[in-house]
Amino acid sequence: MMSAILSRLNPVPVFPAYKGPYAVGTIDLELPVAPFVEGGLSPPCPSHADIPTVQMRVFYPAKLKEDSAKYDRGDGNANWVPSPRKEYFAAYARFCGAGDWLANVLSLLPRHVYHTKLPVLAGHKLLPEHSRLPEDEKSDNKLPVVIFSHGLGGTRNAYSYLTASLASYGAVVLCIEHRDGSAPVSFIRESKINAVDAPFSATTADADGIPQTPSSSGSSDGEDEKGTADAEACRHKIAARLRHRGHDKSHANRHINYITQAHEITEETARVRNGQLEIRLWELGLAFAVVRSLNSGSSATNGSHISPSPKSGSGAVDLLGMFRDRLEVDSPGSITWMGHSFGGATITQFLKSVWYHPELARTGEMKDPLYVPAEQLLKHFHPSGQIDKESRPPPAVLLDIWCLPLLSDRNRPLWRRPLPGPVLGVLSWQFYKWKDNLRGFRHVMSRTGGTFEPAWFPDLSKSDVDTANEPATEPTHTFHRSASLDVTPQLPTGISPSDESKIEEDDDESVEESPAELALHRTQSMASQKSRPGEVDRKFFYPKNSAHMSQSDFGILFPRSARYFGGVNDSEGVLEMNIRAVTAFMRERGLKVAPHVAESGGEKGIFGEEGLEGWEAVGLDIEEESPKVAPASRL
Repeated sequence: MMSAILSRLNPVPVFPAYKGPYAVGTIDLELPVAPFVEGGLSPPCPSHADIPTVQMRVFYPAKLKEDSAKYDRGDGNANWVPSPRKEYFAAYARFCGAGDWLANVLSLLPRHVYHTKLPVLAGHKLLPEHSRLPEDEKSDNKLPVVIFSHGLGGTRNAYSYLTASLASYGAVVLCIEHRDGSAPVSFIRESKINAVDAPFSATTADADGIPQTPSSSGSSDGEDEKGTADAEACRHKIAARLRHRGHDKSHANRHINYITQAHEITEETARVRNGQLEIRLWELGLAFAVVRSLNSGSSATNGSHISPSPKSGSGAVDLLGMFRDRLEVDSPGSITWMGHSFGGATITQFLKSVWYHPELARTGEMKDPLYVPAEQLLKHFHPSGQIDKESRPPPAVLLDIWCLPLLSDRNRPLWRRPLPGPVLGVLSWQFYKWKDNLRGFRHVMSRTGGTFEPAWFPDLSKSDVDTANEPATEPTHTFHRSASLDVTPQLPTGISPSDESKIEEDDDESVEESPAELALHRTQSMASQKSRPGEVDRKFFYPKNSAHMSQSDFGILFPRSARYFGGVNDSEGVLEMNIRAVTAFMRERGLKVAPHVAESGGEKGIFGEEGLEGWEAVGLDIEEESPKVAPASRL
């Protein structure tokens, strides 16, 4: 009783314990890019950026210690807010709309949040071999791998409860921190204080509005004055956010600040979002190179900055070497790719870019690809280098995907093609009611590929739509009008005021369906998801009374705010629904993760016909409209 009272009085937000059977270890990695590029494991950094390292937090299953109150490392648990914490808080304040002066003041106020810890063992050794649950003892000792991409306003720590929970069930999860200006701020460690200040090299050309170097795929021919002016404006817009630096005793920290960009379909938005996607896709390819290097014990990971730093002496843990031969990354399609919001769009674009690369390279249909995979990554999908019977598409988990970044004319050939592998799509209640984006998500989930919706691209003629799956002869590289595809990420409400008004328009006409009507709708939705022999699996659901922030840590750490702003009455319960779905989805793929604690009676419940309370199926029919259901409070 006394401990419960004291916990309520404690102002420091606290994470609940992970539900899986394993304790969770973590390391924070920042690795130099050069060895991966020089070794042919990754293409060079996109030419409009200068990013010498890749950063990620890794969660992994760890053996429980004899005394759980003590840790092998003297520094205990990892901080939720990474260092430098004041700068991160100021960046979040700016992200929420505060000016620089107010942001600096606000960063001094929530000092108690500085003490929020991840319930993980920092720098603990990886789960030893032959230490799995009894049902998995006969299997090999390789652990499944998940690579996670965050959304706008996210960081490598912002989805820690979701991703570390997967580690508590036996997965190794790599959470990238994207350096494309989508994080509120990110810091690049540099070994030289006098590093070049300008983030861009001298440019000679422009591709899709992003300045290019002579080594890029762009062309310098035919630039008119308006295009040059647009490119220059775009260059300065991104450059202004990538130029800030700070210093400590041993290295320079370059600040990559958040890029504010309108969330409507315009030529400028296309240039900025495509430029961000180029960086994000490159970083996902680097994450693959990192995990392969960790598993092989390659020297490409030399020079890494690791937190906590390995201690010396007989008790030292080889924090990188412990992954050698322990990761399930060799068989084609073995890695699970997962992302939220902009991260979901990034995963979608990445998997299509790699899977369809042999076909698009042969036909020349993709005139200006955002990403060209390295050979090692290509052969992970296609062992022969071509799409054939040996190819294995990987599973994808898409959480509240934000579709706008996928809709540029430059990306049109890939938009038309379906995701090749099995997909678990999870919406929040907010995004389920956002009909424009729901239609886009249904296109992404389609087994046959998408066409451009006339509501988004009204210039398309009927013949264009009818032949959308045929190779395009020439990309148009134009945008036509603004569209209602706005999104604001996790703070404070998860959506922008303009989108909240769109959702409230639906509320005025909403009527609550009877249990029989809801059951019929679920039956119809489940029927649309069933796959015929030879078809890829599609699962599509949403937890009721959930918000866009519900996939991140903010709802579970600040439940009162989530309840007030997003109508989320049970943030932990919403996340547990997501975790249960992901673990079941991975187990169906044959990946060795432990059963979810709620699934002791079988794993059919989360995807079963009978359904679970608060967990609703979504139909795959693109023309289907969301049902009229009573809205959540204060949504």
